[in-house]
Amino acid sequence: MVAIIKSLDFKVKVYFLKNLKQLCSYLIAIPDSSEFDSKVWDLVRRTERLTIIFQVVRNGLSQTNINSVNAFGYRRLKLIDWIIAITSLVNSLRFMVLFFNTNDDIAFYLGDPLFRSKDRLPLLTWAAMAIAIMFTFREWILYLEARGKFEVLSIWMVCLDGFNLVNLRMNNRNIKRFRFSIYFVSLVFSNVMTVVPIFLSILFFTPILTNPWTYKIPKLAFFGIVWSFSVIFAITFILNSILGFGWFVLCALPFHLFRLLDLLDLADFLLHKTNALTYTEKDIQTFCSLIISRLNSFELAASKLRYVLLCYVFVYSLAGDVYIFLGVIVRVYNNFFANLLATIGIFILPIIGLFGLVFGNLVTELDKLTIRLHRLTFKGKFSVNTMSKVMEIMNRVSGPYNGVKVGDFLTLEKTFFILFILENISTLMLFTCNIGPLID
Repeated sequence: MVAIIKSLDFKVKVYFLKNLKQLCSYLIAIPDSSEFDSKVWDLVRRTERLTIIFQVVRNGLSQTNINSVNAFGYRRLKLIDWIIAITSLVNSLRFMVLFFNTNDDIAFYLGDPLFRSKDRLPLLTWAAMAIAIMFTFREWILYLEARGKFEVLSIWMVCLDGFNLVNLRMNNRNIKRFRFSIYFVSLVFSNVMTVVPIFLSILFFTPILTNPWTYKIPKLAFFGIVWSFSVIFAITFILNSILGFGWFVLCALPFHLFRLLDLLDLADFLLHKTNALTYTEKDIQTFCSLIISRLNSFELAASKLRYVLLCYVFVYSLAGDVYIFLGVIVRVYNNFFANLLATIGIFILPIIGLFGLVFGNLVTELDKLTIRLHRLTFKGKFSVNTMSKVMEIMNRVSGPYNGVKVGDFLTLEKTFFILFILENISTLMLFTCNIGPLID
């Protein structure tokens, strides 16, 4: 009987593991169909419409012919744009006035959501700073777009007519991976941008509805609700501007990543031809020209986006640290509000870390490309011009500054994820030791 039970138990385990493995294969499988192509592009167009609605950029994915945009300034007297700018500046000024204010009447008319509440001053300070920083970032992005600085973001639009070899010039495996990455990034960002207004409504109405003074002073309740609608409107647009532009960047950079990975597959193919003794010098020359072309395209994108990525890493990491500090360590206002802030912070930091981990892989792949070039030219006898071009590429690929740049002094590597986490832990420790006692 015991043997039968053990046998049945073993069969159940085998069946369970088999089905679990099959389920995992379904989850990580990359779809391959024309229907999925249309589904991806429907999602891309929907996300692009969201970026235009939320005024992320004015031209969506079409960033190639916008020289006439700057004729009357980048704002171009658009009513919705002026409303966003004015409400953002007014609310930032409002929070600053509330920080220094000691008059109850002024607090009533400005709708102080934290009237006589615990941790009022640090929350008002952070609200004013957050709005000012996000508004400045949005204006900078619009200014750069008006000057035509974002043409590199439209490079992946070559697949508008379909994800195929003719448009993308990659092998089938890398085309599928690139298409799925576009689908995944677009799915995440479109849903997050849609949920932002709901989340902000909960975040800003919570202090008003849980403040007992709101129910005792009708004037405070009325103006608090009115001002809350204005600040939710402003932050919805400026926060979605940051998120939406992040979508543009995270769709453009994988295009370069997978084109460089395709070079590795092409090098393996040439090595296979070497074994078959069908290898020619023309193959090497064509391969070198392709490497130079794709490296030039990638380095141009990395150069033009380096300061934008620096702002993303700095601002998002600082925001994540502050939200975790206020929500987890200080536990500001009440438990529900503190949990909301902690959720934002915990959501932000891993995303930036994973971004560095994924795109830091470029450096490793470029090192592999150097090894393959060496193997390709080791056994053959080629002309001086061909070998000089190969040596030039190998020196260029093995340079210390290849990869996605964050500012002028940092290049993403695989170690970025670890360094980023350690740096944020040390920042949280500094906040706890130096600012924590002041808040308490």
